[in-house]
Amino acid sequence: MKHEELVYPYGKPLITGLIKSRPEDFQVVEELSFEPSGAGEHLFLLVEKSGLSTPELVDRIARDYSIHPRLIGFSGLKDKHALTTQWLSLHLPGETAAAEAYVADGYRVLRARRNRSKLRRGSHRHNFFKVCIRALDDLPADSRSQLDIFSDQGIANYFGTQRFGRSHDNVAQALKRLDQPRLKRSQRGILLSSLRSELFNQILSRRISMGYWSKPLDGDVFMLRGSHSIFSAELDAVLAQRFASLDISSTASLYGEGQSRLAGEALQIEQQVFAENSAIIQCLDRQAVGRQMRALRVAVENFSYELDAAAKTLRLELRLPAGSYLNSLLDHFIRVSEPDRQAHFR
Repeated sequence: MKHEELVYPYGKPLITGLIKSRPEDFQVVEELSFEPSGAGEHLFLLVEKSGLSTPELVDRIARDYSIHPRLIGFSGLKDKHALTTQWLSLHLPGETAAAEAYVADGYRVLRARRNRSKLRRGSHRHNFFKVCIRALDDLPADSRSQLDIFSDQGIANYFGTQRFGRSHDNVAQALKRLDQPRLKRSQRGILLSSLRSELFNQILSRRISMGYWSKPLDGDVFMLRGSHSIFSAELDAVLAQRFASLDISSTASLYGEGQSRLAGEALQIEQQVFAENSAIIQCLDRQAVGRQMRALRVAVENFSYELDAAAKTLRLELRLPAGSYLNSLLDHFIRVSEPDRQAHFR
């Protein structure tokens, strides 16, 4: 399914704009779900970077600290063409902690603190964003209405376009390559994720088109806000109120081994999507990956926006939970593009 074919709950975007014109136009701060303890074999660094992807940052820090990259842990991947702050852990038993405000090529260390265990993927709770959208000709009333509803009703929790590769061909590549015995583990994980993300996005789009996104559905499994805890329950007034307040949300499967916990109409919708994507299902069945659940919507916290009509800019501030995509939020009200960075190399 092409990304532009996905259905969004508040209508189609009516405006266009430009993002990531400058690194400071796209700022991301990673917020851990815990505070490093202050003691242990792992040195946690809070690092600000610009012009580096997270893997490039890991390689550069490995060089500067004279350790192997596999001894460095991180929680999430952060954009290259942005000003981002994220945590990394270095396995440095017995070493003296680096000084804060250490400045190196493309990054600087803001904090350094010891911890007993390494930083695992997905250990952060939120990402805080400051985004400037440029080349904005107008912000009509319908677009303002789309923006104003985010804080009250949340957004569709689509996987962003980055899940599907720079050329948007990860799904096709996965169907061709996942059975190859020499495929690198990291590449295998990326391709597996793209297949499961494709199925999830289709389920979510179909539920929105059927009107089964902004209210609970018979047979739903629910996820508690701020956690990955899931449960099933009969629909009643209490559950409906919790759903309306964004305390809980409906979920859909990230396809894998095991029976779905969904039932009734919720299960039927999911099974229809799976039946229509038999090649993806067969490929995933050969990979022995476990089934998981993902919320169909996500709450947007601390959301605000400011329009500068003279400068043709729109500034956003917001907080999203880990695993949700800023680009997916933007897709709810605007079609954005990025500068042609290849032009600098022609």
